[in-house]
Amino acid sequence: MRHSQDAAHVRPSLETEIATAIQEGILDGEWKPGDRLVEMELAQKFGVSQGTIRGALKYLQADGLIEHRPRRGNFVITVSEEDIRDISLMRDILESAAAQLASDRITDVGRARLMAVVEDMRLASDNRQRRKLLELDLRFHRTVVEIAGSRMLLDIYKRLEGPALLFLLLADEFYEESQVIVDLHEPLLAAICSGDSARAHDLARRHTDQDAIRLTGPLSGGQAG
Repeated sequence: MRHSQDAAHVRPSLETEIATAIQEGILDGEWKPGDRLVEMELAQKFGVSQGTIRGALKYLQADGLIEHRPRRGNFVITVSEEDIRDISLMRDILESAAAQLASDRITDVGRARLMAVVEDMRLASDNRQRRKLLELDLRFHRTVVEIAGSRMLLDIYKRLEGPALLFLLLADEFYEESQVIVDLHEPLLAAICSGDSARAHDLARRHTDQDAIRLTGPLSGGQAG
């Protein structure tokens, strides 16, 4: 899980492991957007109690990947055309603000953290680990937000991470060569690490626009939004 290292509190390890496994299943297509996640079935699948499953699902609800519907249960979120536009808009706003702040506040420790994520992205690309590359894409931006040092910005961004993961999963079809995803992040990495806040803001601001336009075209019956 992405929040397993949050300083505020430590999640019970088993619930964290189950939440991570469910998230990976969603990204692998085992559970698709709109699918209901039945606690009893999940408990049997993972060999744990329904209470453990309930706790794991609450973490995924907090991440925005699962939604709880009263009297109906838990469902994988769906991503509509409007959602895609909203996710792109919010990512652009939050990630560009974070990139600008992070550039102003970057330290050697922060540079090392970002460079390590991009190096992991290169390895994932070389090894053709597409799902891992998607997770690292989001981890890069989450790290930028953490380095920016705004608690409110981080709290808002956390709620966007689940929908953003599905956005990245949908957009992945546009990148035949995974190296392209790495290449998109290297100029942003360089701008932040060099303290060029204006360029970092500009690069992050335009980061998701084209993906959103390409995704909403098919969803609108071929008319680009």
